[in-house]
Amino acid sequence: MSATRKHSFLSLMIFMTTLLLAGSWIPQRFTVTITPSLWHRIYILDRAPSKEQMVRNAYVLFELNSRYLEGAKTQKTLKQVACSEGDTLTVKEGYYYCNDTYLGEAKDYSLKGKKLPHLEFEGVIPKESLFVFGSHVDSLDSRYFGFVRKEDVIAIAHPVF
Repeated sequence: MSATRKHSFLSLMIFMTTLLLAGSWIPQRFTVTITPSLWHRIYILDRAPSKEQMVRNAYVLFELNSRYLEGAKTQKTLKQVACSEGDTLTVKEGYYYCNDTYLGEAKDYSLKGKKLPHLEFEGVIPKESLFVFGSHVDSLDSRYFGFVRKEDVIAIAHPVF
């Protein structure tokens, strides 16, 4: 094999290895949300989150499954922590407040006309629990399925765009 062919072969192998490594790394480090549930669309993921990172205003990625919503398909869901353990959550006639700061209200019906359950709660957020919220009026979040357990959080997400 000539030196030029060896160099071309080596260059191709380096390119393919780099492409393979990037292809395996990128899906684990980034996520894109296609729903209008949150303001941002692209996030960098920290897949080794500590419970100390799961505080108010943090973005968390977790599995939305039957534990949170009966009949839901298991899927990864990204929401923002609106109220964390130790904070006071108040619900008054479908209006939600964290430490007396207004978060939003719950809808009675989904876009498909289905009656939606509402979380009724008054008090301190339980230990190891999060109340997650989306910024869009039609966001499927803790208003409807309740608290998310910290142990179910897969990653902390940091908005890029």
